[in-house]
Amino acid sequence: MKNEFEKKYERKMIVFGTLLKGKMGAFKDILVVLGKEKEVKKIDEEYQKKKFKGPWGLEQLASLYKGFSQDYLCELALDYCQQNLIKGTREIITGLKNKDFLVGAISSNPQFVMDSLTNILPLDFLEGTQLEFKENVATGKIQRKVDRYIKAEILKNIRGRYKIKKEEIIVIGDSVTSFPMIREAKIFIDFDIQKENLQGIARIIVEHNTLKNIFRCN
Repeated sequence: MKNEFEKKYERKMIVFGTLLKGKMGAFKDILVVLGKEKEVKKIDEEYQKKKFKGPWGLEQLASLYKGFSQDYLCELALDYCQQNLIKGTREIITGLKNKDFLVGAISSNPQFVMDSLTNILPLDFLEGTQLEFKENVATGKIQRKVDRYIKAEILKNIRGRYKIKKEEIIVIGDSVTSFPMIREAKIFIDFDIQKENLQGIARIIVEHNTLKNIFRCN
């Protein structure tokens, strides 16, 4: 049975489904830099038609990475993260960490993109889609896919690892692919509704383009 101090000291967790802005998202935007714009746009057009029905497109995108070295992709990812980090992210995450919040991100973006964020932000965990590499070269296959439903399972496992109650978790996302994580959280905040309108399913909607305003509003 918990004593009064333990009851009072329940750690809280913030889970980001997005930390980066960009035209189509890091998975696709980096492929454009790699010269795959035509193929990516075709996949994105199909994805836009199917996204509210369920996951689609990660395998198709992964296949376009075939033949590129992991070192080069990590280099591109770091540059992309530095240029596309959402305004106010560093300050907000530093402030949350100073208040003893657990802070992390779960995204469908490649793990090499998520790993690049560790060079920029003091995050406790980062989970993304792991591409397969052999001899440091992408095979075009996925080793571990992180789609919208797997995100909820990952959050469940992380929640168990840190012994955090659902009531102490807030998810911040900007697309329907982050919303299933609400099964393992108390609140889902829809950030940047201009990108994807989740009115009617998000519990809180914030019409701002900087993370600072999310925490001013709540």
